[in-house]
Order: sequence, then structure tokens, then C-alpha cells
Amino acid sequence: MNQPDATPSAPRDPRDPAVTQAKNPVAAHPITSAAIFVLVAGSICCTLIVPIYAHITPKIGDFPFFYFYLLAYMPVVAIALWLASLLQRRLATPTGASGSDTEVAR
Repeated sequence: MNQPDATPSAPRDPRDPAVTQAKNPVAAHPITSAAIFVLVAGSICCTLIVPIYAHITPKIGDFPFFYFYLLAYMPVVAIALWLASLLQRRLATPTGASGSDTEVAR
């Protein structure tokens, strides 16, 4: 009769890197990934919702509200994207970790 080509494997050791290492960093850290999404999407959406800032009045000093909003918004976006980049670094795998490109010595 037909015999299987490979023998059944033994249960894996819980400390085996193939078991403990997450395949997808986004799936491994869903809260961090959601925070990155909110920061980036919020930065984009707040400039696309024009009725928020498309007003001539109220004037703040000599600036119409439109210019004041954009001038105040740019540092906020810079800080939000900086935080998103810091969070994204946490998702990256460490340089010493074994990945799909490296072989595991047995």
C-alpha cells in the first residue's frame, strides 16, 4: 500500500523560534497597529474635511481662521507622524531574530 514519504514529526518545543516568533508584526501587536492607523488617518482626514477650517472669520490677529488653522495644524501633524514612526519601529523585528531568510541550526 501507499506509505507516507515523511515520518510524523515530534511536538515542537515551546522555546522553538518558529513557534514563538510571530509571522506578521501587525497581527502580533494589534493595539500598536491601530494607534498608528489612527494617527496617520487622523492627520490625513483633518485636512480633507474642509468645512472645519474654511472660514474667513473669526480672525485671529491679522490671520483669517483658515491660515491660523493650517499654521497650528502643521506642528500637530508633525508630532503625530513622529509618534507613528516611533510606534512603527516597535513593530519591526529585531536584527538578531531569525526570519524566513535565515536557516535554523539543528
